[in-house]
Amino acid sequence: MTNTGARTIALYWHNGRSLGHTSRTAKVAQYLLRSPQPYSIAGITGAYRGLDLLPPEVDVIKIPSFANFDDPDGWNLRARLAMDAETLHQARTDLITAFLGHYRPEVLMSDHIPRGTDDELVPALEARYATHAVLSLRGILLSKEKTARKYFGMHGRGPWLLDHYCQFNIHTHPEVFDLADYYDIPPEAAGRLHYTGYLAEPYTLPPDQARAQIGVGGDERLIVAAMGGGQGAGDIWRALATALRERRTMFDRALLVTGPYLEPADQRALAQLWEDDPFVEIRTYEPDLLPWMRACDVFVGAAGSNMLGEVLATGANAIAIPRQVRESEQLVHARRLDELGLLRKVDLPDALGGALTGAVAVALTEPLSPDGTRYLWDGGAYDRHLPGGPGGTACACTTTPATAAVGGHA
Repeated sequence: MTNTGARTIALYWHNGRSLGHTSRTAKVAQYLLRSPQPYSIAGITGAYRGLDLLPPEVDVIKIPSFANFDDPDGWNLRARLAMDAETLHQARTDLITAFLGHYRPEVLMSDHIPRGTDDELVPALEARYATHAVLSLRGILLSKEKTARKYFGMHGRGPWLLDHYCQFNIHTHPEVFDLADYYDIPPEAAGRLHYTGYLAEPYTLPPDQARAQIGVGGDERLIVAAMGGGQGAGDIWRALATALRERRTMFDRALLVTGPYLEPADQRALAQLWEDDPFVEIRTYEPDLLPWMRACDVFVGAAGSNMLGEVLATGANAIAIPRQVRESEQLVHARRLDELGLLRKVDLPDALGGALTGAVAVALTEPLSPDGTRYLWDGGAYDRHLPGGPGGTACACTTTPATAAVGGHA
């Protein structure tokens, strides 16, 4: 049976190293499904954790996965199946191309990577299997040099990008960070930027009601910490555990959400550190962290764009740790929100060097009361940010296939 009245959408996101890409895509799907316009939504991904975040209406086309490690010497991608890297990426490309060739969506949205991991979206994009293509971006990209080369530079992939993507949906607010200004984006590309606001909505439940919902007493001092998906965060958790032990008399309870990608050995080590303290709870995963963020006295988290949006949504008194090793995105983003007085930033080397002990004490004794709700998604129908639909923009793509640029991981 075919729902002939539904707009067809394909949402592509790569594995990433955490839950951010999956979470952003899930929110986009949720916002689209709120619209009076019916949607048929396909998700295409190699992510293998957090898929329960997606609305049940989304049909997931699962391609073979790899684990992605942010090592100082480069990307370290490891297939989860017994396949060599070349075979893995060819299989992913073939599956994506075949599916999109049959589905022929009105809109293909790619999260963060315009050409897909190792160019796996390129055949479908160059065959024009989607009527419109939209690139969704978290708001801050890579270094200026890498962004020019891999996104908008006219001597890099910029011409190919403009040839294949109608518009760029930016999931932040221009008053926080203006991509066109920071990255010196050419006018033709800048004209296709559509700022949606952070993909989060104001969390309206009062703190006392949030505490009642999660079973925390009104007088209990609560610390909550989360590192997104958690992959490679073992050193941060050890540093935070040291800080919390040194400040143990300053709080009554703590919830530590490690993330489902944290390596099992680090998960076990963290559990052992707190096995003698019944008031410190460790969870691998918490699908609804917002009431905890609203209820807590201090929130400590990674500085991924999704988590920072949730900090703004809940008004959490937050300490953000930019934990990327090879990229500057989290550092730039957290620094900007720190400058606006919306959170406190502790850089990764400082966090690992013991600075969290003092930062936790300051956050408990001098809490921030931020209000960043004006930077959030505006509550309107997300589909007005899509081309070709009611209220959407016209497609700006050309119709002549372009020559493919050099491939690689974006």
